[in-house]
Amino acid sequence: MHFSSINFLGVLAAGIVGFVVNFGWFGPLKMYDRWNKALGRTEPLKPEDMSPAPQLFGLTLLSVFVEAATIALVLFAVYDSPSLGQGLCIGATLGIGIAAMASLGHRMFSAQGLKVWAIEVGADIVVASVIGVIIAAIG
Repeated sequence: MHFSSINFLGVLAAGIVGFVVNFGWFGPLKMYDRWNKALGRTEPLKPEDMSPAPQLFGLTLLSVFVEAATIALVLFAVYDSPSLGQGLCIGATLGIGIAAMASLGHRMFSAQGLKVWAIEVGADIVVASVIGVIIAAIG
Protein backbone atom coordinates (compact mmCIF):
# COMPACT_ATOMS: atom_id res chain seq x y z
CA MET A 1 0.00 0.00 0.00
CA HIS A 2 1.21 3.44 -0.85
CA PHE A 3 0.69 6.45 1.43
CA SER A 4 -1.39 8.19 -1.24
CA SER A 5 -3.95 5.37 -1.20
CA ILE A 6 -4.85 5.85 2.48
CA ASN A 7 -8.47 6.80 3.09
CA PHE A 8 -7.89 10.01 5.01
CA LEU A 9 -11.55 10.16 6.04
CA GLY A 10 -10.92 6.93 7.94
CA VAL A 11 -7.73 8.38 9.44
CA LEU A 12 -9.59 11.54 10.45
CA ALA A 13 -12.44 9.56 12.06
CA ALA A 14 -10.04 7.18 13.80
CA GLY A 15 -7.91 10.07 15.04
CA ILE A 16 -10.86 11.92 16.52
CA VAL A 17 -12.20 8.77 18.19
CA GLY A 18 -8.70 7.95 19.48
CA PHE A 19 -8.42 11.42 20.99
CA VAL A 20 -11.81 10.97 22.68
CA VAL A 21 -10.83 7.52 24.01
CA ASN A 22 -7.66 9.03 25.52
CA PHE A 23 -9.76 11.75 27.12
CA GLY A 24 -12.10 9.11 28.53
CA TRP A 25 -9.21 7.06 29.87
CA PHE A 26 -7.68 9.88 31.83
CA GLY A 27 -10.94 11.73 32.54
CA PRO A 28 -14.11 9.81 33.42
CA LEU A 29 -12.26 6.52 34.04
CA LYS A 30 -10.20 8.38 36.65
CA MET A 31 -6.85 7.05 35.43
CA TYR A 32 -5.49 10.57 35.76
CA ASP A 33 -5.83 10.38 39.54
CA ARG A 34 -4.09 6.97 39.67
CA TRP A 35 -1.40 8.12 37.24
CA ASN A 36 -0.79 11.33 39.19
CA LYS A 37 -0.49 9.36 42.45
CA ALA A 38 1.85 6.80 40.82
CA LEU A 39 4.08 9.72 39.81
CA GLY A 40 4.28 10.67 43.48
CA ARG A 41 2.16 13.79 43.22
CA THR A 42 -0.25 14.66 45.97
CA GLU A 43 -2.14 17.30 43.98
CA PRO A 44 -3.21 17.50 40.33
CA LEU A 45 -1.06 19.62 38.06
CA LYS A 46 -2.11 23.24 37.93
CA PRO A 47 -2.80 24.70 34.48
CA GLU A 48 0.20 27.01 34.79
CA ASP A 49 2.47 23.95 35.31
CA MET A 50 1.28 22.32 32.08
CA SER A 51 2.02 23.03 28.43
CA PRO A 52 -0.21 25.73 26.92
CA ALA A 53 -3.57 24.23 25.86
CA PRO A 54 -3.07 24.72 22.09
CA GLN A 55 0.28 22.92 22.28
CA LEU A 56 -0.99 20.21 24.65
CA PHE A 57 -4.13 19.35 22.70
CA GLY A 58 -2.80 20.21 19.24
CA LEU A 59 0.23 17.94 19.49
CA THR A 60 -1.81 15.20 21.16
CA LEU A 61 -4.33 15.30 18.32
CA LEU A 62 -1.55 15.37 15.71
CA SER A 63 0.07 12.32 17.31
CA VAL A 64 -3.19 10.35 17.16
CA PHE A 65 -3.65 11.24 13.47
CA VAL A 66 -0.10 10.04 12.72
CA GLU A 67 -0.81 6.88 14.70
CA ALA A 68 -4.01 6.29 12.69
CA ALA A 69 -2.21 6.80 9.36
CA THR A 70 0.54 4.40 10.44
CA ILE A 71 -1.93 1.75 11.52
CA ALA A 72 -3.74 2.19 8.18
CA LEU A 73 -0.48 1.65 6.28
CA VAL A 74 0.34 -1.52 8.20
CA LEU A 75 -3.22 -2.88 8.15
CA PHE A 76 -3.58 -2.53 4.38
CA ALA A 77 -0.06 -3.78 3.76
CA VAL A 78 -1.02 -7.02 5.53
CA TYR A 79 -4.64 -7.37 4.33
CA ASP A 80 -6.29 -6.27 1.10
CA SER A 81 -9.71 -5.96 2.69
CA PRO A 82 -9.33 -6.33 6.46
CA SER A 83 -12.15 -7.46 8.71
CA LEU A 84 -12.94 -5.65 11.95
CA GLY A 85 -11.24 -8.48 13.86
CA GLN A 86 -8.10 -8.14 11.77
CA GLY A 87 -8.14 -4.39 12.38
CA LEU A 88 -8.44 -5.02 16.10
CA CYS A 89 -5.57 -7.53 16.04
CA ILE A 90 -3.23 -5.28 14.05
CA GLY A 91 -4.07 -2.27 16.23
CA ALA A 92 -3.54 -4.23 19.45
CA THR A 93 -0.33 -5.80 18.14
CA LEU A 94 1.11 -2.40 17.23
CA GLY A 95 -0.11 -0.94 20.52
CA ILE A 96 1.58 -3.67 22.53
CA GLY A 97 4.56 -4.43 20.32
CA ILE A 98 5.60 -0.88 19.51
CA ALA A 99 3.90 1.74 21.69
CA ALA A 100 4.04 -0.18 24.97
CA MET A 101 7.49 -1.65 24.46
CA ALA A 102 9.06 1.63 23.30
CA SER A 103 7.68 3.35 26.38
CA LEU A 104 8.86 0.69 28.86
CA GLY A 105 12.52 1.67 28.78
CA HIS A 106 11.64 5.34 29.10
CA ARG A 107 9.64 4.71 32.27
CA MET A 108 12.32 2.47 33.77
CA PHE A 109 15.19 4.88 33.10
CA SER A 110 13.16 7.82 34.39
CA ALA A 111 12.42 5.84 37.59
CA GLN A 112 8.69 6.27 37.12
CA GLY A 113 7.89 2.60 37.57
CA LEU A 114 5.65 -0.03 36.09
CA LYS A 115 2.40 1.43 37.43
CA VAL A 116 2.92 4.70 35.53
CA TRP A 117 3.89 2.69 32.47
CA ALA A 118 0.83 0.41 32.71
CA ILE A 119 -1.59 3.32 33.04
CA GLU A 120 -0.08 5.17 30.09
CA VAL A 121 0.26 2.21 27.75
CA GLY A 122 -3.16 0.89 28.71
CA ALA A 123 -4.55 3.94 26.96
CA ASP A 124 -2.13 3.50 24.05
CA ILE A 125 -3.16 -0.12 23.49
CA VAL A 126 -6.89 0.63 23.68
CA VAL A 127 -6.54 3.60 21.31
CA ALA A 128 -4.47 1.62 18.79
CA SER A 129 -6.99 -1.23 18.91
CA VAL A 130 -9.95 1.11 18.36
CA ILE A 131 -8.10 2.84 15.52
CA GLY A 132 -7.47 -0.53 13.87
CA VAL A 133 -11.18 -1.36 13.98
CA ILE A 134 -12.22 2.03 12.60
CA ILE A 135 -9.64 1.91 9.79
CA ALA A 136 -10.81 -1.60 8.86
CA ALA A 137 -14.44 -0.44 8.86
CA ILE A 138 -13.96 2.75 6.86
CA GLY A 139 -11.04 1.75 4.70
